[in-house]
Amino acid sequence: MSLARAKISEEVWLTCVTHALSTETEEIMGLLFGDIEYSADGHATALVWGAAPQTRSDRRKDRVETNPEQLAAASAQAEISSINVYGRLCCVHLFYRLSSVWA
Repeated sequence: MSLARAKISEEVWLTCVTHALSTETEEIMGLLFGDIEYSADGHATALVWGAAPQTRSDRRKDRVETNPEQLAAASAQAEISSINVYGRLCCVHLFYRLSSVWA
Protein backbone atom coordinates (compact mmCIF):
# COMPACT_ATOMS: atom_id res chain seq x y z
CA MET A 1 0.00 0.00 0.00
CA SER A 2 1.46 3.37 -1.00
CA LEU A 3 1.30 6.61 0.92
CA ALA A 4 -1.35 8.96 -0.48
CA ARG A 5 -1.05 11.96 1.87
CA ALA A 6 1.02 13.43 4.67
CA LYS A 7 -0.24 15.65 7.48
CA ILE A 8 2.58 17.57 9.14
CA SER A 9 2.15 19.68 12.26
CA GLU A 10 3.12 23.34 12.14
CA GLU A 11 5.82 22.73 14.75
CA VAL A 12 7.43 20.02 12.59
CA TRP A 13 7.26 22.21 9.49
CA LEU A 14 8.91 25.14 11.28
CA THR A 15 11.59 22.85 12.75
CA CYS A 16 12.52 21.55 9.30
CA VAL A 17 12.50 24.99 7.66
CA THR A 18 14.57 26.51 10.47
CA HIS A 19 17.09 23.69 10.24
CA ALA A 20 17.34 24.12 6.46
CA LEU A 21 17.70 27.92 6.56
CA SER A 22 20.26 27.93 9.37
CA THR A 23 22.56 25.55 7.48
CA GLU A 24 22.26 26.93 3.96
CA THR A 25 25.73 25.92 2.77
CA GLU A 26 25.63 22.41 4.22
CA GLU A 27 23.65 19.28 3.52
CA ILE A 28 21.24 18.39 6.33
CA MET A 29 19.18 15.45 7.51
CA GLY A 30 16.77 14.51 10.23
CA LEU A 31 14.08 12.06 11.24
CA LEU A 32 10.32 12.56 11.06
CA PHE A 33 8.23 10.66 13.60
CA GLY A 34 4.55 9.85 13.57
CA ASP A 35 2.12 7.17 12.56
CA ILE A 36 0.47 5.79 9.45
CA GLU A 37 -3.32 5.95 9.27
CA TYR A 38 -5.22 3.75 6.82
CA SER A 39 -8.59 4.79 5.43
CA ALA A 40 -11.45 2.53 4.39
CA ASP A 41 -10.70 3.16 0.70
CA GLY A 42 -7.17 1.77 1.12
CA HIS A 43 -5.24 5.04 1.14
CA ALA A 44 -2.51 5.63 3.70
CA THR A 45 -1.79 8.97 5.38
CA ALA A 46 1.38 9.79 7.33
CA LEU A 47 0.59 11.77 10.48
CA VAL A 48 3.86 13.51 11.34
CA TRP A 49 4.06 14.92 14.87
CA GLY A 50 7.79 15.02 15.60
CA ALA A 51 11.06 16.03 13.97
CA ALA A 52 14.61 15.31 15.09
CA PRO A 53 17.15 17.34 13.12
CA GLN A 54 20.54 15.66 13.20
CA THR A 55 23.87 17.41 13.58
CA ARG A 56 26.58 16.34 11.21
CA SER A 57 29.47 14.18 12.33
CA ASP A 58 31.39 14.88 9.11
CA ARG A 59 32.12 18.57 8.54
CA ARG A 60 32.77 18.38 4.80
CA LYS A 61 30.19 20.45 2.88
CA ASP A 62 29.23 17.61 0.54
CA ARG A 63 28.65 15.02 3.31
CA VAL A 64 25.81 14.50 5.71
CA GLU A 65 26.57 11.76 8.19
CA THR A 66 25.40 11.37 11.75
CA ASN A 67 26.59 9.12 14.53
CA PRO A 68 24.66 6.13 15.91
CA GLU A 69 24.43 7.66 19.40
CA GLN A 70 22.58 10.67 18.03
CA LEU A 71 20.11 8.47 16.14
CA ALA A 72 19.56 6.35 19.26
CA ALA A 73 18.92 9.48 21.35
CA ALA A 74 16.38 10.78 18.82
CA SER A 75 14.65 7.42 18.76
CA ALA A 76 14.51 7.25 22.56
CA GLN A 77 13.08 10.78 22.82
CA ALA A 78 10.42 9.99 20.22
CA GLU A 79 9.52 6.79 22.06
CA ILE A 80 9.08 8.69 25.33
CA SER A 81 6.89 11.26 23.55
CA SER A 82 4.77 8.55 21.99
CA ILE A 83 4.17 6.89 25.36
CA ASN A 84 3.35 10.16 27.13
CA VAL A 85 1.38 11.95 24.44
CA TYR A 86 0.78 10.43 21.06
CA GLY A 87 0.30 6.68 21.28
CA ARG A 88 1.75 4.61 18.46
CA LEU A 89 5.07 5.61 16.92
CA CYS A 90 7.18 4.93 13.87
CA CYS A 91 9.86 6.74 11.91
CA VAL A 92 7.82 7.82 8.91
CA HIS A 93 10.55 9.53 6.90
CA LEU A 94 14.13 10.71 6.79
CA PHE A 95 14.33 14.30 5.58
CA TYR A 96 17.32 15.46 3.62
CA ARG A 97 18.31 18.65 1.82
CA LEU A 98 21.26 19.15 -0.50
CA SER A 99 23.32 22.24 0.11
CA SER A 100 23.37 25.24 -2.17
CA VAL A 101 27.00 24.38 -2.87
CA TRP A 102 25.64 22.32 -5.80
CA ALA A 103 23.87 25.31 -7.35
